[in-house]
Amino acid sequence: MAAALLGLLFFLFLSKAPSPRGVAQPVPATAASVPAVSAVAPATPRGAPRLSAPPAQADSLRGTDVDGSVRRDAQGHVVADRELRRLFDYFLSRLGERDTVQIRADLLAWLQSQAQLDARARAEVLNLFDRYAELQRASAALGRSSDLRADLQRLRELRRRELGESLAQAWFGEEEDYAAATLERLALARDNTLDLATRTQRLAQVEASVDPRQRASRADSTDYQLAVVQSEQLDTQHADASQRVQQRTELWGADAAARLAELDQQDLDWQLRLRAYAQAREKLFADGTLASGERELRLLKLLEVFSEAEQRRVLSLAEEGLLPK
Repeated sequence: MAAALLGLLFFLFLSKAPSPRGVAQPVPATAASVPAVSAVAPATPRGAPRLSAPPAQADSLRGTDVDGSVRRDAQGHVVADRELRRLFDYFLSRLGERDTVQIRADLLAWLQSQAQLDARARAEVLNLFDRYAELQRASAALGRSSDLRADLQRLRELRRRELGESLAQAWFGEEEDYAAATLERLALARDNTLDLATRTQRLAQVEASVDPRQRASRADSTDYQLAVVQSEQLDTQHADASQRVQQRTELWGADAAARLAELDQQDLDWQLRLRAYAQAREKLFADGTLASGERELRLLKLLEVFSEAEQRRVLSLAEEGLLPK
């Protein structure tokens, strides 16, 4: 779900540059197809000439249907419910391919194609989208700590400060409750002081506390989030490969632990390529002897180690100043 993966990668506790495995997953088809809007090439920092982005031959949402919807109350006002948030998450899953200004334009184009939405409704949706997008940026800026419960509490407080209690609860309440249960599950799975019977009993109690409908709808996405959280925790602990396999095997089993180890290697490869690109790019901008045309050609050459999708993400990271130092 788009909602599970923007909130996600444990509710936006990402402060490092995301790897390709962090790309939002396909979302369910529910409504009209999203209009395609051409991406604008990212700007190059430090006053250097603009570097054209690779041709956007693959739009991650092309051919998909819009997920989420806009509902209105008896007075004709837009209802800020989870369906509206799903709509925002659907469009925001293009982050990395488009910036938020372009994504907002995509959303407006879709809203204008909906005959039942008048100008007032469109304005209300866009106002809520702006608040949601700003919250997402603020959430990402919170960073992470080794205390996941404290991180979740800080995120809850931020959401209520930015949105108010009612809107924050409508958009995130169930998700936060499930996240708290997930953290409890993770803590129990790692508590070596518990015998198997006690651990099993307490895990069952945590599971029973979750609404069955919520459990059924969120199990897969939350397992994914839990795996991401565990990986982040292992990173913080500087766990070696054997420790990572052991802890993952305890929670997921040997086959899943092996697959996660493969993802670790893919992530390491991405980070190494990204760091090498950033360093080489820095040297090109520092070389005052290069003409602008020659610099641009060399910058394009540096991108050849990335796939087309990766190139769009690299250029977006460069635009936002998020390349590794």
